[in-house]
Amino acid sequence: MRIAVGSLREPKLTGVTMALEQLAALPWPAEEVALEPVDVASGQADTPLSGEATLAGARARARAALAAVPGASLALGLEGGVEVLNRAPLQVVLRNWAVAWDGRREGVGSSAGILLPEDVAAAVLAGEDLADVIDRHANEHDVRSRQGAFGVLTAGVLTRADAYVQAVLTALAPWYKGEWEG
Repeated sequence: MRIAVGSLREPKLTGVTMALEQLAALPWPAEEVALEPVDVASGQADTPLSGEATLAGARARARAALAAVPGASLALGLEGGVEVLNRAPLQVVLRNWAVAWDGRREGVGSSAGILLPEDVAAAVLAGEDLADVIDRHANEHDVRSRQGAFGVLTAGVLTRADAYVQAVLTALAPWYKGEWEG
C-alpha cells in the first residue's frame, strides 16, 4: 500500500511511521506500507489561528498529496495550529490535525492540545509564526524540526511527533476499524 504524506518535515513523518507501527498488530493494512512524502501547500498561514483553518490546511495537504503521488491508495495531510479558548485571560491551545483521504472518503483526527504560555500565545496572535516564537521562548534554533513546541512545553514528555501519532491514529480509525470497505 502506498500512502502519500503531504509533508517533508521529519517530526510529521516520524509521527506517521510511529502510528503505523502501532497499527502493525491489527489486520490493517493487510499489506506492506510504503510512505511517499511530498512537499505540498496547506493554503493556510504558517501558523493557522483557528481549529477550522488548521483542519482546512490538513485537508488541503491530503488532497494535494494524493494527486501528487500516482498510484497512492491513501494520503495523509498533517497540520498544526492554534485555537483561542479565551481572550481574558488569554488561553490559546496548540493542536495538530490529520486528514486521511483515499479519493472518496475522509478520516479526520487531532492530537491532544497544549496551552501555550501567555507571552507565546500573544506573539502568535499578533502575527508571528509559532516556530519563531517557540525558538525564542526555548532559546533554541529550529525547534519544529526536532521536538517541536509540544516537546519544549512538556520538557520532552510529549514531542511534536508524538502529537502527530495521536492525530494520525484517530484519522485512520475508520479504515483500521473496518467501518469502510476497501
